[in-house]
This record gives sequence, structure tokens and C-alpha cells, in this order.
Amino acid sequence: MNSFITQFRFSDSEQPPHNHYHLSCEVIYVTEGEAEFLVDGHRYLARSGSIVFLNSFEQHEVRALSAPYRRYFMIIDSVEMERLLSCAALASIFKNRPVGFSHCVSLPEQLHEEMQLLFRQLYREYSAPGLYSTQLIRDLFEQMLIRVCRVCPGNFTIGDSSYAGRIGDIQKYIESHFTEDIRIADLAKQFFISPYYLSHTFKAQVGCSPKQYIQLNRLSYAKELLETTDLQVGQIAYQCGFGDINNFIRAFREWFGASPNRYRGESEKEKSEGI
Repeated sequence: MNSFITQFRFSDSEQPPHNHYHLSCEVIYVTEGEAEFLVDGHRYLARSGSIVFLNSFEQHEVRALSAPYRRYFMIIDSVEMERLLSCAALASIFKNRPVGFSHCVSLPEQLHEEMQLLFRQLYREYSAPGLYSTQLIRDLFEQMLIRVCRVCPGNFTIGDSSYAGRIGDIQKYIESHFTEDIRIADLAKQFFISPYYLSHTFKAQVGCSPKQYIQLNRLSYAKELLETTDLQVGQIAYQCGFGDINNFIRAFREWFGASPNRYRGESEKEKSEGI
């Protein structure tokens, strides 16, 4: 089945707290109990009816506060998701972090039953796919996002100007060309926008500057290569678009809190322990 959801589980286990990343986006829907989420310095209390949205750039730590702690969680291929969703703005909750963004959305009580039904249907279609399951999963997933958008519209970039759509196009361009030498002046010229307005509007909509977004995509790709290949650190630095290995190591350590070699070792240890 060609679905954008690569993993989907329901769990009531209490995992030990630890910092971790995912190479794809993640959604956690809490159905019972409470847990504390620490996401890139932001602390949230998630309880029954809370949905947490994370992207591949974000370090997060989870600690169960009560038992049983029951939740659905799914891992999402963001590229495939964007391709399949009928409304691109719905995918923005995974990509953009404007001022006031909250990773954890608490639904009003009257929506709990409706949301649980949506997740049960999604889980059933994912676990036992049938005819047109891909389309049904997409539709159910979009319904979930629409309900979240109605509760917390500020978490979505619903652009009402040509510039909002242009910033989205620039994001996609960066995501496809981040290994190349991308200059802000060239981006501005290519997308018919002034360099100042590009930087200002991009940061307001996405939550970081264009240069930072290029860096985050490179670092995320480096993380994937460290986890999935045996390439040397220097080879990874070059393949991700870093012209200098020392700059790569410094940037990786600043963002992930560990050197590339240490990160690879910790990742291999977690895999062996089944974390």
C-alpha cells in the first residue's frame, strides 16, 4: 500500500525518558493518562484529547506522568504526505513554526469521541488495508487535520496573499536543492521577491530564516545518513552540502548536542536495545 504513514501503533507502555529524533514527522494522540513533552525547549502537558505534532528537525523528550498512558502514534513520510494531501496548507503544521505555535493541541471535550473514532478508523485501515485504503487514509487524515485547524488555526499557515504561497514554493525549492550552493539573493531573484522581504516573510511564516532552513535540511539529511549508511563523516558533510567538514561537525554538535560520530554510536545503541 502506497501510504504516507510508515508506522502506526497504539501503545500503553511506559517508555523511559530519553532524547530522540525521527527522520520523519510524528503525530501522538493521547487517549488516556498524562505525559510531559519537552520539544526543543518547550514544555507541554499532554492528557486525554491532546495531539502532539513533531517534525524531523525537532529533538523531543517524553515522560509518562500517570498510568496507564495510552496513545496512538504515527510516523509520517512528509514528502509523500504533501504529495497526497489535497490541501497543502494542512501540511504546514509539520513544517512551519510561526510565533505562537504550539506542538501540543488540546481538543475540547466535545471533540474527544469524534477524534478517537477518526484514529480508530485510521488505525484499522493502516493495519488491515483494503480496496482504496490509500485514499481513505488520506481522507481520514485530512479530516483529523481540519478539526485540529478549527481548534488551533494559528498552527497552520493559511496564506491569504501571493507572498504566502511564494514562501511555500521557496520552502519546497530548498527541500529539493539544499545540497547545492543556495544564495538568498539568487532565491529572491528567482521567486521575484526582494531579499529583505524574503528573509522577513520567510521567518515570520516558517519560524526560521532561509539560511537556517537550508542548514536544518542539511543536518536532517546528515542525521539520516549517519543512521542508515557507513559513510565517513567527511563524505556525509560533502554529500549534505557542507563545504567544510569542521563547519559540519560544529553545526551538527550545536543543533543535536553531540558530534556526528557520537550521535551515530548512540543511534546504533538505541537500535540494539530496541528503543
